[in-house]
Amino acid sequence: MTSTPNSPPTQLSQVVADSERRTRLYESFLNNTPDLAYVFDLQYRFIYANNVLLKMWGKTWDEAIGKTCLELGYEPWHADMHSREIDQVVATKQPIRGEVPFAGTFGRRIYDYIFVPVLGPDGEVEAVAGTTRDTTERQQAEQALQMANQRKDEFLAMLAHELRNPLAPISAAAQLVAMHELSPERLQHSIDIINRQVKHMVGLVDDLLDVSRVTRGLVSIDQLPQDLKAVIADSIEQVKPLLESRQHHFSLNMCEEPVSIRGDQKRLVQIVTNLLNNAAKYTPVQGHIELQLSVQQGQALISVSDNGIGIAAEEQQHIFELFAQAKRDLDRSEGGLGIGLAVARKMVELHGGSIHCHSAGIGQGTRFSVSLPSVLPQEKRAEPNIIAPAMPKSGLPTVLVVDDNADGAEMLASLMNMMGYVTLVENSSLSALNTAREAQPQICILDIGLPDMDGNELARRLRAQPETANALLIAVTGYGQPGDKETSLQAGFDHYLIKPVDISSLFTLLAAETARRKPAQEAAH
Repeated sequence: MTSTPNSPPTQLSQVVADSERRTRLYESFLNNTPDLAYVFDLQYRFIYANNVLLKMWGKTWDEAIGKTCLELGYEPWHADMHSREIDQVVATKQPIRGEVPFAGTFGRRIYDYIFVPVLGPDGEVEAVAGTTRDTTERQQAEQALQMANQRKDEFLAMLAHELRNPLAPISAAAQLVAMHELSPERLQHSIDIINRQVKHMVGLVDDLLDVSRVTRGLVSIDQLPQDLKAVIADSIEQVKPLLESRQHHFSLNMCEEPVSIRGDQKRLVQIVTNLLNNAAKYTPVQGHIELQLSVQQGQALISVSDNGIGIAAEEQQHIFELFAQAKRDLDRSEGGLGIGLAVARKMVELHGGSIHCHSAGIGQGTRFSVSLPSVLPQEKRAEPNIIAPAMPKSGLPTVLVVDDNADGAEMLASLMNMMGYVTLVENSSLSALNTAREAQPQICILDIGLPDMDGNELARRLRAQPETANALLIAVTGYGQPGDKETSLQAGFDHYLIKPVDISSLFTLLAAETARRKPAQEAAH
């Protein structure tokens, strides 16, 4: 018996079966992908939507199919945008891609989508299909990475600045000592400045090593009974010079009963010192800082409050992250590397405690609160004395030196004095402006990072007042980024020198200016 070809009804059944199988495959794929999949007709109505899209809408198939974006609750601008895009795909027969936010049952998310034409047998567009992917987490991760890179770059620039600052007085003092013409008192004073600034640099390096150990999990702490009142007294002693130099009004309120916990004395002092340093750096001159100690439900509570610059709401969630700092201008009155709070949080956590930050916003001050467990009884200890801050010094210049690093300013002035120049030193911009009006210096050597206003603004104001409009303005600064010099020259500076400054280069500039002005001085006499 010979075989005969399949009859037409059999062929049709096979085609139908193949079509149904393909439909099941497509439906299975489209309904199990995490992406949204859909098809529009040419009247902007949905004629297909997969399960995840229906879930995002919070709709059933019957509630959604046949509806437009506007009818499904899209905002009018959003619905109109997709209608225009569908028209464009139909007209050009080309895909179109976009990104848009949408608030559905999954919350407000960011979606990346693509619309593509569906061509009929005649080659014309008969529908528009699309897929949409939720890119919220990816974009958040990219933004976080960008922020981390930005903080790293800012940290490296600030580290260079902080290291240049102590190098400047060290270099100047060393050159002063090398002149072999110093009195014993001035020699000892120069040596003291070198030692003090070296100690400051060692502190910076120690901070870097500390944060390295923290990030690698290499820090361990002792678990010995510690008197928190003694810890606070030691911390205040360390921060006292900074409080005095900025003339802060400091108040200490501690509970009467003894407060003791198990922990590491050095690390506990580090926690409180970091919080006090942070408050002092971000609180203006003569501002108020308060430290409180109390005991509640077996927890020792330490809070440090100030009426300083405050912290914006969006920055508070990042304030304990490595290298994070509140936004700072060039005044640099705060200083630091931006790692103190990150280290403090780690030290608190190693003691089984918690630390929190609260600020009502910019200009509203800040409060840091630390809670430490396991309070133990201990004998009461006398509270520390807080010494009132000292007042700044002043003098009469021919050359005006302005730098908030007192040692650096003094050493530079001493070098110029040795060369026959009469100098006056100021440590803030406002006092420098007053001095400039009275003394009318012909040469002004200015740091860029100054309290009250940065050195660039000080230069503009010196140029604007008649007493110093024609003065030689020299920037001596730790800022060495490519755009820093251009910004300062545009502000009115004649020269831009990087710390630690080459003294011979500085004296060459001073000598050239002295020679330039000498004919005019002789004519005046």
